[in-house]
Amino acid sequence: MVNGSDFQHLYGPKDGYVFLVTYGRSGSTLMSNYLNSFPGYCIRGENNNVLHHLCSAVRSLENVNFTFRREDKAKPFSKRRVEMQRIMETPKDPWYGAELVNPSRFAKTVFDNFVKEILAPPPGTRVAGFKEIRWANYLGMLNNHLDMVAQYFPNTKFIFQTRDAESVSKSGWWKERPAEDVRRFVKNSDNAFLSYLKTSDASMLVRYEDIVQGDDALRKVAEFLGEDFCSQTAHNIINEKLTHLQKKG
Repeated sequence: MVNGSDFQHLYGPKDGYVFLVTYGRSGSTLMSNYLNSFPGYCIRGENNNVLHHLCSAVRSLENVNFTFRREDKAKPFSKRRVEMQRIMETPKDPWYGAELVNPSRFAKTVFDNFVKEILAPPPGTRVAGFKEIRWANYLGMLNNHLDMVAQYFPNTKFIFQTRDAESVSKSGWWKERPAEDVRRFVKNSDNAFLSYLKTSDASMLVRYEDIVQGDDALRKVAEFLGEDFCSQTAHNIINEKLTHLQKKG
């Protein structure tokens, strides 16, 4: 039986998780800094998209060779597929042992260890999570993997952050790439984010341009998360970022 008490790290943050989904140079560090200003929040930085790869591992268990063997194992022997009557649960089966795999327990075990070893929330954390700019590198699997995260991480909320494509193309390492390619990447990412937003009530979109215009965008973030809004904290974080972006000399 799979239950929450078996996975203390995954179920540890009592108020759940917040994941910041974006791409590089969107102002995600500013946002994660703001999120961490809420009492009891531990929103980590990037982790090279580890969770994406773990989701892929879990997803691999949807392979038909796993699924029909599990189905047959639950049936009386005489009701199993004829071929499975002959080879299943023996070394003659090329997928020997596949019938024993419990995808849900595997997923919770993997994600429990992700929280323990990668997020490592300190004592007193009530909301954990992280920001990642590499979700957009795998848009074809975005919906599936975010749904999986929402399924297994309790009380999950997603914040999607975007920025004007032209500005992104002129920022940081993006300047080394063809501007048209960057604009296309940003446009495709933004469309994917908006598409997912239509399917999830536990998601919101934030534009970098709105953040730096004042505290209204960050006020909406606080409301979305059910947290108290502090205007002074919001202004301090915005101003610190703007100062950081200014050219020196």
